[in-house]
Amino acid sequence: MMRHTSRLLRTLFMVGLIAAGCGGTGSSDSTVEPTSGPLLPWKAGNRWTYRVIDDGEVSEKETTVGALEPVGGTGPNRDVLANKVVTRKGAADKTVSWQVLSGTSIIRYREQSFQANTDTVETEEHWAPAKLHVDEAPEHVAVGATWLEVYEETKLPSEGLSSTETVRERWTVLADDEPVTVPAGTFRALVLQKAGTSKTKTYWYVRGIGKVKETGGQTEELVSFEVLP
Repeated sequence: MMRHTSRLLRTLFMVGLIAAGCGGTGSSDSTVEPTSGPLLPWKAGNRWTYRVIDDGEVSEKETTVGALEPVGGTGPNRDVLANKVVTRKGAADKTVSWQVLSGTSIIRYREQSFQANTDTVETEEHWAPAKLHVDEAPEHVAVGATWLEVYEETKLPSEGLSSTETVRERWTVLADDEPVTVPAGTFRALVLQKAGTSKTKTYWYVRGIGKVKETGGQTEELVSFEVLP
C-alpha cells in the first residue's frame, strides 16, 4: 500500500510513475488529476475518510473494504462471497455492509446498522437483486446517460415488524470532467445523480481514487484515502 500527499500524487501522475490506484492525503490547495483506473478502486484494505456535514454538524466518516466472506443473513444472497465493508461516522455510528465487484459494477447485498456505541444491530437490510453502488459500464458513464434501477428492499428492525418494498431509482450522468475541490485536493470528476423515492443524491467520482464528494441528505467531502493499485 502506498500513501502520499495530494501534491506528491500530482507530480507522480504527471511523470507517469503511478498507475491507477494509489493512496493520498491532501488539502484544497493541491491538484490531483489521475487519468485512468476504476471509478471506485475495490480491494481489501482500501480506505477513504470523509468530512461529513449534516444539519450544520461536522463529523468524520471512514469506510474500509475488508476481506471476502459469505454475505450471511437471511436474504437470497446469503451464500454469495462479498467484501465486508465497515463504515464508522464519529465515535458512535457504525454500519457494516457486504459489497463486491461484479463485472463493471460494485453491488451491495446486505447492510447492518448498529446502536450507538454498541455492537447491537439496530436495523438490517438486504436487497434483491443487489443494490447498485456504482457502475462504470461504457453506457453508464457517458454524459446524459440515464437508466432505471429496480430492486426489492427488505428491512429487518431489531424491534417491530419486517417490511419489503419495491424501490425505483433513476441514475443520470451529469458530467464527466467537472472540477471539484474537497479537503483532499482539487479533482476532475464524473458526476452521477441518483433520484429515488425519498431523496436525490449527487456523487463525484475520480478514476483511481473513488468518491470524492456526495450531496443529498448530508454532504461528504474526501479528506484522505489509501487505495491499492
